[in-house]
Amino acid sequence: MPDSLHHTPTAPTPAPAEEPHSVPAHAPAREHEASPRKSEEKPKKSETRQVESETKQEAVAKPDTATVFAEAADTVAAEAKVFRNALQQATCHEVDGPRVLHLRNATLGRVAYAEGVSPTPRPTLPGYDSGVTLLLIVLFLIISSNFRHYSTFIKTFAQDLFTVRRRANAFDENNTVSETRVLFSLISLVCVCEGILLFSSTSFMGGGADGTPFAGVGWLSLLAGAYYAWQLAAYRTVGFLFANRTDTSQWLKGFNSSQALLGLGLVIPALLALFNPGLTPLLLSISLFLYGVARVIFICKGYRIFYENYTSLIYFILYLCTLEIIPPVILYRLASNISTSI
Repeated sequence: MPDSLHHTPTAPTPAPAEEPHSVPAHAPAREHEASPRKSEEKPKKSETRQVESETKQEAVAKPDTATVFAEAADTVAAEAKVFRNALQQATCHEVDGPRVLHLRNATLGRVAYAEGVSPTPRPTLPGYDSGVTLLLIVLFLIISSNFRHYSTFIKTFAQDLFTVRRRANAFDENNTVSETRVLFSLISLVCVCEGILLFSSTSFMGGGADGTPFAGVGWLSLLAGAYYAWQLAAYRTVGFLFANRTDTSQWLKGFNSSQALLGLGLVIPALLALFNPGLTPLLLSISLFLYGVARVIFICKGYRIFYENYTSLIYFILYLCTLEIIPPVILYRLASNISTSI
């Protein structure tokens, strides 16, 4: 046998003193490795249980796919309903309304942005009415047909308004056909202008009705024409009672001249009142000023004709109250009643 296989007994060597925490070479080392693995398995199990519990909670918190699709469909349907309601209001477009992205935990109702502002009808200007336009065209045609005589007769009207002659002039001529036509056209002009201004005044004060402007302007123009005819008859009666024929003729010519020249002054305010009602207060002030100037000049001429003594002054005061102060007030009240009843 080889020498290497022979075992020579030797005296046992004393084992070294084991350290308190020393580990044997082979088996004791495996046991020491196994003990930490067992200690590590315990926290892994606890972690696994915690992960499983969290997974269960997430499964409970997260709805399934069918629930998600159902909520999405409800959201789309609610958005479509909001847009449909906004479009049905007919006051805005779809792009003007707010986009509802998330309707969860929200209360649906009438969306203020989608409703907009209720429209109000735009008032029609009186000048755009076909009847009023036709009336103005006819009036301007009548005036233009006598236009070549205006320069002559306007001078005559100014003289009749300011001058007073105690006796008739031998060179005076009776009214010709041309003068009558010019006077008729200017009196028609002043009646229409007064009707337009009365209509604008009552409409601005809130007394106008919902009728057409042509009806209002037409009836008020007829009222102004009736007032002119009444004044002419009243002045003729007063002249017949308190003056001679020459003075009465001069007084009536002064009245016709004041109305004719007043018509030329009221054309521009009346047209502006038709096409720009916002200027009605200013235009009415200008018109009243022109009317007052014409009446004051005519009253002064009447005072120069009729005044002789203190008794004439009393009659003159009665004339002012009866024919110059009360009738315009009654005229305006009638115009307001006509405007509200049309």
